[in-house]
Amino acid sequence: MFDPALKKNYDRDGFLIAEALFDKSEINEIRRRIDTLIADPDHPPEGVTIGREGKTAGDRQASQARDDSVRSAAFLVRFLPFFQDFARQEKLLELVRGLIGPRIKVFRDQALFKPPGGQAKPPHQDQSYFLVEPADELVTAWIALDAATTENGCMCYVPGSHRHGVFPIDKDPERPVHHVPDTGDLALPDPVRCPVAAGSVIFHHGCTLHFSDDNRTDTWRKAVIFHYATADACSANERLNQEVSLEID
Repeated sequence: MFDPALKKNYDRDGFLIAEALFDKSEINEIRRRIDTLIADPDHPPEGVTIGREGKTAGDRQASQARDDSVRSAAFLVRFLPFFQDFARQEKLLELVRGLIGPRIKVFRDQALFKPPGGQAKPPHQDQSYFLVEPADELVTAWIALDAATTENGCMCYVPGSHRHGVFPIDKDPERPVHHVPDTGDLALPDPVRCPVAAGSVIFHHGCTLHFSDDNRTDTWRKAVIFHYATADACSANERLNQEVSLEID
């Protein structure tokens, strides 16, 4: 039974932590499948895309890119039955429905990897990319496959920032794919770092400012991310509506 107090906290802060939602065996299986992707990034399953990232935009195009430069995979849910079943797990859906409504879909999905020495991800809002309306009907489920710590780049959130909507954006000249929010003179709270154990899930609003620091350890930090939306919510970008990962209700 969903606790209404969770919704109250989510509406206040723009994020919510569900500790140890998945057990060790569940996380080990999903991690095994992710590690297979990382081990052979040049031959992903059909439909799945692999992202690499170096220190600059030019580095990302370098032909000598190594396995440890793999930073993301996308469309796992859209094309792979295992991830479809994982995204449909009732313990996830109960929380998602409690936060955004009873009829839902996986709007987008991805896995994000921070290898040893991996770069920080600057502050951003998911909604600046997805442009889903109504804005309150998109929630991200960030599932930790490894312990996320302050040393390896755990998630960091600016509490209450979701209540300001989508900020105007600038482009990072070094990494133009990143949307850099312009918060102007707005006085925002200090960010909160959220270290979590493997198997924990952090849910955050699509307008919540969030970021992660460099990985200063010699181990990977991996996560799988499902962006859930209500069944009737749509993006202003029609291409995204045509690439919905999974219809659930």
